[in-house]
Amino acid sequence: MLKLSSSIFIFNLMIHCGQGDECYHGEEASLRLKKWALRDSVHMEANTEAFFETELTVIQMPEEPTWYLVGQGWLGLFYYESGLSDEPRSGAYLYPDFSNAVVGLWMDHLLLQGKRTRLGEICKTGESWILKFSELTGPLLTYSPPSHYSLGIDALHKDPFEEDRVEIRQSSIPGAMQGLYARQDIQAGEVITFYSGYIIDCDSSLRPLDRRDLSDEEEHVRNMYNIALDLEDGSNLCIDLPPELGNNISRYNATLSHKANHAFEPNSEFILFPVHPILGTIMGLAAIEDIPAGTEVTVNYGYNYTSDPDQPDWFVHQWKAYYGTSLGPKDEL
Repeated sequence: MLKLSSSIFIFNLMIHCGQGDECYHGEEASLRLKKWALRDSVHMEANTEAFFETELTVIQMPEEPTWYLVGQGWLGLFYYESGLSDEPRSGAYLYPDFSNAVVGLWMDHLLLQGKRTRLGEICKTGESWILKFSELTGPLLTYSPPSHYSLGIDALHKDPFEEDRVEIRQSSIPGAMQGLYARQDIQAGEVITFYSGYIIDCDSSLRPLDRRDLSDEEEHVRNMYNIALDLEDGSNLCIDLPPELGNNISRYNATLSHKANHAFEPNSEFILFPVHPILGTIMGLAAIEDIPAGTEVTVNYGYNYTSDPDQPDWFVHQWKAYYGTSLGPKDEL
């Protein structure tokens, strides 16, 4: 079990699989768990619970672990060996790759403290699985959501899920600089990367005491990594990553979705990601088609030159190159 000792986690991985048990290790363990979470679990008896901006599928059987599949498993899952939901309990959150994980002490699925690890082994027990994790690594972590004045996490604290998933290199798009590339094959519907920064009111002034009169293009540059936080309650919140951070991965690489370039025929889309174990509710990218390893990840920024001509110069050039002499989508109205 997981327990606290002088603010340091000790995780006893004494899970014994008997002779003849159905067990899998490493990558095969992740693939088997992924198949169970996304396909096989739908045939099991389950309840649903609302959890902030998403829904949890709860699978609980006597004397077996409790599972909370997030977004039917597409956004990862919570795993607890025992304990009640309204009290601190040991467990893990597995990222949507079903390999990277955070193991620790949780309260209502919020991380009190824990550490990163990977899934090491799974063994069949009844209709579900017992999980065994590898050695815990890295600094002690806790739930630390971003705010107007804080990123919530060290700007250079790389997310291991993203490190496995993507890399940054020169974009293949003419005129673009860096781009986001898949390091592994990604299936349609899968989460690719996360998008975080400062959380601000979308209508707030980012320069309340700055007397400089910025040109339209300078304003576009300042707001190039500003994206709406797509909450269902209608809150007018945005994720804002200042360009001095967004343009320089040596200063900020805690999340990487902001490095995806625009395309009118993209292979990914922005989604709300409400269960990041450290950052909480943020945004991310999910594949809308299969993306082979080595492919540049692109997304439609949602700008519209027809309805709002005040757009960055680079976008105006792309719009005209894509739509030619037509006005674009509005022609169809």
